[in-house]
Formats: sequence, C-alpha cells, structure tokens
Amino acid sequence: SSVLSAQEISSVQNSTQLFNGITVKARSAAREVIATYSVDDIFIELIIQLPSNYPLGSITVESGKRVGVAVQQWRNWMLQLSTYLTHQNGSIMEGLSLWKNNVDK
Repeated sequence: SSVLSAQEISSVQNSTQLFNGITVKARSAAREVIATYSVDDIFIELIIQLPSNYPLGSITVESGKRVGVAVQQWRNWMLQLSTYLTHQNGSIMEGLSLWKNNVDK
C-alpha cells in the first residue's frame, strides 16, 4: 500500500503535464495532492487524499476554497472526480484534467 501511494504521489510530482491556471502540489508524507485553480482573483482549491490502505480504500476528494460556484454544481464535480479516481482506476493527473474541464465549462 505505501509503495503504491508513494508511486502515485511521485507521478504527480514528476508529471510534465501542465494546466493553464492550475497549481498542483503533492505532499508525500500526508499522501495528499492539492490543486489550486485561479481565474483572475478567484481561487478554487481541491484536496485529494490517498487512504493508508490505497488502492483498497477509497480516495477522499475534499473541497478547499470554493468561490463563485454553486453548491450543487460543486457536489457534482466532486462526485464525478471521486468516482473516476475510485472506480475507474484513473490517475490523479487525469482526474485533475477532468476537473479542470468541468470548471472551464
């Protein structure tokens, strides 16, 4: 478990995929990834946490700062992202790409 979670976090740290307006920080000790999307003066933050028994346990997707987004819309995005990461074996970077596409719409 610890090796798999470390590999997932290091793949985020070593990723060459760039997103316009998104800053991605990976914390290996806390097994979490923090993505901050900024448009003008608005910041939207997303926290993805890997469980201690990853990949057996489900990944937790939490919202940090959420400005200018309706609650129901935000819940739909979080549900879509957590479903993608947990049940479709998607990588965190692919999930962030999906989340960014939703926010851009």
